[in-house]
Amino acid sequence: MFEPLHIIAHLRTNVVCDRWLPLDGILYYQACCAEFGMPEALGPGMDIFANSAQLPFAIVNGGQPIWYYACSWAYPQPWWIAEGCSHWNKRIDTEFLLYLDRGGKRGRLLIEGGRYKIKYMPAYYRVTSSVEWFCLGERARIQSLLACVTHVGKHTAMGWGRVAGWEIKPSIQDWSIRQDGFLMRGVPTDAGILYGIRPPYYMRSNQFPVELPIDGKADKDFFDNSL
Repeated sequence: MFEPLHIIAHLRTNVVCDRWLPLDGILYYQACCAEFGMPEALGPGMDIFANSAQLPFAIVNGGQPIWYYACSWAYPQPWWIAEGCSHWNKRIDTEFLLYLDRGGKRGRLLIEGGRYKIKYMPAYYRVTSSVEWFCLGERARIQSLLACVTHVGKHTAMGWGRVAGWEIKPSIQDWSIRQDGFLMRGVPTDAGILYGIRPPYYMRSNQFPVELPIDGKADKDFFDNSL
C-alpha cells in the first residue's frame, strides 16, 4: 500500500553529485540487485541490468512512454550549505611493472592514454549533514532496500556520501511531486531542459524535456531569507 513518506539520509561525509540527487535513482541499483543479483561488471553510460526492477513508488502516467515515479528529488533546494573541490588520482605503481602481463610482448608501457593512463581528476562535492526526500511509496520495501544503501552520490568507493543512518516517517501530505504548488522534482514538459525522469537517469532513453524545480518554494525561501 502506497503512503506519503518523508525520508532522510543522515550523512558522515560530503557528497559528490548534482543538485537533484533523485532518491529513485539511489534505490534503482539496490532493487535490481535484490531481484536479479549483483552485476558481473559495471559499464559507463549503459544500463548494467538486462531488465529493470519495479521500484516501491507509485507511478505517474503509467502505461505512457513518459512515465515517472512519485518521488521527489533532494529537498530543500539548495540542500547543501557549502561546496568544495577535491581530486582523485590514478597512477600505476612503476615498481610493479615487472609483474605486468603484456602477453609475452616487450615494449614501453603507455601511460599517456589507454588503460594505464595517469589521471588527476577533480571531484566537486557538496557539504551537508543530511538530505531529505518525499515520496508516495511502500514503506516496508523502501526500508528494506535502504538498509543496504551505505553511500549516496558518486565516488562512493573513495568514501564520499557515506550514510550514518536512514530515517523514514509519515508525511502529513503527498509532496512527492509538488508542495504548495511548487515542483519537488522534474516533470515532463513540451519545452524544457533535457534531463532524466526515471532511473537510470544517465540512459538517453529515459531523458526528456523537463521543467526543473529551480524556481520552487525551497529556492524562493532560501534566497528570500538570504537577502
